[in-house]
Amino acid sequence: MILFLPTAWNIDNKSQFINIDSNGLKVNYTNPNDYKAVVICANNPIPSQCGLFYFEVEITNEGKNGMIGVGYCTKQSDISIDDFMPEQGCIEDKENRENEEDKPWGCAYHGDDGHLFCFGSGKPYGPTYSAGDTIGCYLNLRNNNKMIFYTKNGVNLGIACYLPNNFDYLKNKLYPCIGLRSQDASVEANFGHNNDN
Repeated sequence: MILFLPTAWNIDNKSQFINIDSNGLKVNYTNPNDYKAVVICANNPIPSQCGLFYFEVEITNEGKNGMIGVGYCTKQSDISIDDFMPEQGCIEDKENRENEEDKPWGCAYHGDDGHLFCFGSGKPYGPTYSAGDTIGCYLNLRNNNKMIFYTKNGVNLGIACYLPNNFDYLKNKLYPCIGLRSQDASVEANFGHNNDN
């Protein structure tokens, strides 16, 4: 069986307020007004056969207000951005989804306030981050306690969240993601192509 891992940001499904470099790794937020949050997913979901998955994002410019989220989400989270970048409004009504599989899910560690947002609600998690910082994002699928944890510049920040008990609906549907709502913000991802960090 061939496993397709995330290797770059998905250039075919991106907001008009995002520019992506030719390698598919550097992202710039271009909205001059900071009024619209955007989420971009990687080109492939994380195969459920992966016991551990890791990617990292270097913050090259935190932008005007530092509102950057790094984490994982389902592809539907770009439709229902409230799960990843709260208070941005949802296009869909979550209560009216017929199937569990249609529910968006996202978890993001935010640079502007250090909070962790999962399922749309936030809580204090770690320090803020800005230009020059590298945020590592780990997904552990190896045991019954499936979890996400982060690092900042190589320092483990502890468990961020446990994945839902009914994890089966998320299998092969979780993508590395970033959310942006900060004028002139830019980041660069490392999906394993750069082993220097």
